[in-house]
Amino acid sequence: MRPWYWLAGKIFGVWARPVVQPDAPAELLAGTTAPVCYVLETGGLADTLTLERICQQHKLPRPTESIEYCGISERRIIVLKSTQGFILRRLGPQGSERLKRLIDASIEAGGKELLLVPVGIYWGRSPKKDHSWLTVLFSEHWDVAGRTRKFFTTLFQGRNTLLRFSEPLPLSTIVHNGQVSEMAYRKVSRILRVHFRQRRVATVGPDLSHRRTLLSAVVDDPSVRAVIDAEADGDRVKLERATQKARSQAQEIAAHISYPTVRVVERFLGWVWNRIYDGLEVQHVETLHEVARDNEIVYVPCHRSHVDYLLLSYIVYHEGLSLPHVAAGVNLNIPVVGGILRRGGAFYLRRSFKGNRLYTAVFNSYMRQILARGHAVEYFVEGGRSRTGRLLAPKAGMLAMTVRAYVRNPRIPVVFVPVYFGYERLIEGNSFISEMGGAKKQKESLLGLFRSIKALREHFGKVYVNIGRPIRLNDILDQHRPGWREFELAAGERPAWIGAIIDDLGGRIMGEINSAAAVTPISLLAYTLLSTPKQSMGDKELRAQINLSNRLLRRFRYSDQVTIPDWSADEIIDHGEKLKVISRTAHPLGDVVSMSERDAVLMTYFRNNIQHLFAVPASIACCFIQGRRLEHSELQRLVGMIYPFMRKELHLQWPEEDIGAVTTAAIDALIDEEILIRDGDFLVRPPTGSAPAFQLMMLGQSMVPMLQRFYLVIALLVRNESGTLSRAKLEGLCQKSAQRLAMIYGLASPDFFDKALFQDFIRALRERDVVRRNDAGFLEFGSEINRIGEDARLVLGEEIRHSILSLTFSGPGFERL
Repeated sequence: MRPWYWLAGKIFGVWARPVVQPDAPAELLAGTTAPVCYVLETGGLADTLTLERICQQHKLPRPTESIEYCGISERRIIVLKSTQGFILRRLGPQGSERLKRLIDASIEAGGKELLLVPVGIYWGRSPKKDHSWLTVLFSEHWDVAGRTRKFFTTLFQGRNTLLRFSEPLPLSTIVHNGQVSEMAYRKVSRILRVHFRQRRVATVGPDLSHRRTLLSAVVDDPSVRAVIDAEADGDRVKLERATQKARSQAQEIAAHISYPTVRVVERFLGWVWNRIYDGLEVQHVETLHEVARDNEIVYVPCHRSHVDYLLLSYIVYHEGLSLPHVAAGVNLNIPVVGGILRRGGAFYLRRSFKGNRLYTAVFNSYMRQILARGHAVEYFVEGGRSRTGRLLAPKAGMLAMTVRAYVRNPRIPVVFVPVYFGYERLIEGNSFISEMGGAKKQKESLLGLFRSIKALREHFGKVYVNIGRPIRLNDILDQHRPGWREFELAAGERPAWIGAIIDDLGGRIMGEINSAAAVTPISLLAYTLLSTPKQSMGDKELRAQINLSNRLLRRFRYSDQVTIPDWSADEIIDHGEKLKVISRTAHPLGDVVSMSERDAVLMTYFRNNIQHLFAVPASIACCFIQGRRLEHSELQRLVGMIYPFMRKELHLQWPEEDIGAVTTAAIDALIDEEILIRDGDFLVRPPTGSAPAFQLMMLGQSMVPMLQRFYLVIALLVRNESGTLSRAKLEGLCQKSAQRLAMIYGLASPDFFDKALFQDFIRALRERDVVRRNDAGFLEFGSEINRIGEDARLVLGEEIRHSILSLTFSGPGFERL
């Protein structure tokens, strides 16, 4: 090494300390003796010295050394794009003469091996460092930096830089003996240029310098021009007016990412998270890095809180990946905040497109443009925030736009990445309770934002974020429509076959979100205590039930993606007391742990977050609340009977044909826990009054409210007889009856009378042809519905059954249930 390189490296190393990915880059070259060259996208002293330092630390071949290869001597560094100029830096001649010489030597030597290792250096994009206010001005983007700017960039961003090694490219896989030198050189250069572009897109996002060009492309899209021409109807004045309207709508929709704004907001959010949360725990994040390499990512998280999209963008940014464009309701485009969100990646959509052909065409065109340009996208397929803690039914709108846009222009493979958010307390908790109780949803406003600042004085526990298994759109398209690549989808065309794909895609996304659930200490505490009539339990019994639930989650493993807290029952109870969701009352015979009525209502949200994980074993336990002994085959039949409706409500992952095997696995888990006993072909509840019998009953109680809702719907249908109720009328009767039941029995759960849950159950009855809609719009049914009601006798207690029937029956039909 030349002495001045050595001296510069020592000085430079004082402040330049980048984060390296992967953590052990030497493993990329393990097991090979082939000579190595490092490839940089653009050169410079700072990049060279940074790479030299990292290679020394990780015992890699040093880039400033020369290699002897096929009779020639060359330095190990290859620079793809040379630059010229001092103050104003510009790209010089494209290509690397050193790379050309190495390829020529390889061809002459018969394709001798040489490993080309691409190295990306991104100043100001470290996923692990906080940003100072000054560094936001000097960070990585798509512009070529002049030497003056590069000096300040290295000065301010030396410890806030990401250096990423990629998999080596063996030259022998491309270059072979007798190949034309110029063709081989162009091929290798093209492969490296494409690789660096993909890595830059994944790290800093696509080039955002041409937003005006993007908006022009949106308005000039044939589908948009067709609507404009139709509205103008040949009138030039109307044509200009319609074109201007389309431009205004595109401006209203489009994101306008600003890297300086992003870095300022990122620093502010880091301060907020540290103030209100105990920490942010992210699992399976390696999935993001794997799929970001060669794919277009569409993030599809569950929607629990307004914090969701801020958290996900924050995580993605800290992982050194490009920010997604986030679909946000136009209600969030409020003064000041709306502009900041837009510069952070938000693009806005109206709640309804109905009757607005031009806006529909403009929005669809915008989606096509950002997908074609390789921007990551994020949207909530549920459409809105869940007020109950359960996943909502997926909405087809954004999924349909994405699928149609990709089928029209399948440039970059699209991968959907489900994301699960697990909170221990919600900032919006109080408003959710009010809305579930019938209060009107509060409109977002600047004043409301100022009011929410008081939340900074409160404590919200820890946030858990799990990345789910990716869903590749190509796989679904190939499964449903093998020849889809030959299908030319015209602008505005909506072929019927895409509908089945969207339904399947929506179901898979919901299923994968649930399969990546994070069991939090608070959700486990809520699940246990809310199974009791008064939300109270002795300290000893509570600890035993929490331990049972924890073990059962591991014995009957819903999915490998599910994360379970490695906490003892005592730690979980202490944590609940710290967050003030439970209280302890001392007693000579043992402390009693309880929830207040208000906290119990709030905690139903967190119980519902994980209810799907216990659904099958809890359904089995539920069958033993009223009876002590059941034949194995009869238990299988009962669970199989309710499973389709349970699956619809909880978005369970198992197909109906697999539920027999799943039920058997759950039975075995309960037997292993000694809360269920096998007696030949029969299954028996432990003796009444024993601790195992109590634990089995507590487990089963979590499913009782769902079965009560199902029974209520059936009772109302039977009372009013076939062909007399419309779907809307039945939904209204169900909600009112459930509200009254909750008032009488003190069911501290607003979701018990949630209209959406009744809608889902009625929809499931129609899908299974248990009820049918006649030509007059009324619901008809046959004798099968009576059999379902009869089975409910085996599960629901006589008192609650009588109360449901007394609400619904005053005439004939009572005997049938």
